[in-house]
Amino acid sequence: MELSSDFIKKNQHFLKSCILYEVLQKKSVFGAFKSFCYTVGKNAMEYPDFEFWFYRFYHGELDFDYDRSADPEPKTIMDMPVKLMRRIAEHVDPVGRSYLRSMNHAIKSVTDSLPPTFENIEIVVWDTSLSWTLNKQFFSCNNKCFEEFTSVLKKPNLQVNRLSLQIYEETTSRDDILPMPFNAKSVFIYGQTTNQVVELLSAMTPRYLESISLDGMYSIEREDYSMIFETDQFKKAKSIKFPLNMEFNVEDLVNFSNLKSFKCQLRSENTFEDVPRIRDILSTFEELESCELDYYVVSDGSKTRVFAMALGAEIPIEPLAPFERLTITHRYQIPESNECLEFKLKDESLSCRVNIVKIRC
Repeated sequence: MELSSDFIKKNQHFLKSCILYEVLQKKSVFGAFKSFCYTVGKNAMEYPDFEFWFYRFYHGELDFDYDRSADPEPKTIMDMPVKLMRRIAEHVDPVGRSYLRSMNHAIKSVTDSLPPTFENIEIVVWDTSLSWTLNKQFFSCNNKCFEEFTSVLKKPNLQVNRLSLQIYEETTSRDDILPMPFNAKSVFIYGQTTNQVVELLSAMTPRYLESISLDGMYSIEREDYSMIFETDQFKKAKSIKFPLNMEFNVEDLVNFSNLKSFKCQLRSENTFEDVPRIRDILSTFEELESCELDYYVVSDGSKTRVFAMALGAEIPIEPLAPFERLTITHRYQIPESNECLEFKLKDESLSCRVNIVKIRC
């Protein structure tokens, strides 16, 4: 005979007999509850009630008519001391905290008081899919499930040491991905257009952001450079790396005076005129610690030797060994200073790699 769900719920002695049976099978409370639900139905009894009777029977207390009304009110998570909630939240990783804070208002307040810090966040957006990495946890799905990820990013005071944004969809905007402002110490942005890259860069918190690396923007024009230079993020950054498709002139270097380090491609029309200007401009940068220039000159010839000659450096006359590339080191003392700019020149296939470090003479 098939029993109705109403009969099962109303017949408490029947339900308790089923629980006692599960106890006698020596199952764990979770395994027993799963078997119980399979037998009598998922809605026959709530888990807390099942757990209460399970452990009574387990300890040999077999009174089916025990009156629970005299028992003290059972504790819930809301009765947990705030100090204990905080200790739990402190031992949960930032991903887990985003789920923990959704449980109730009290836990949300506690978890929000602990700013989550990620070592690394990577986001890759394609036309119909996206993937992201939170520290070492990798996720991938279609764009419809992105709300699950953005709920993590919207955690108040979230901080990340390294953020990577690779956007392969031209219509993707900043508002689709990041809340504002976003606290990242180092950011790598690959975008389809200059507007997209600048929009994403503008989501970063100035001053908190220290290092910037940009790529993409294959249709960028020289007049677009100012869009980057004029952002507060660029003006407050300490380090920046530009893509090779951005060719700078010597006069562009004046925009880099606030940086401790930078890397870019530099185009020259006349090495003997431009190299002394490069040296003199960099000599005035008080914050500069090092930089790397991929120096490209329009005319053909030995770019490294000509660069060295323009610096007044000694040029080695010994023949190079097979496959050896020419390298030259030269120090220039900054006027009225005890510091020098050390130039290390290395011949590349299409350019001269110039590494410059400020040192004490």
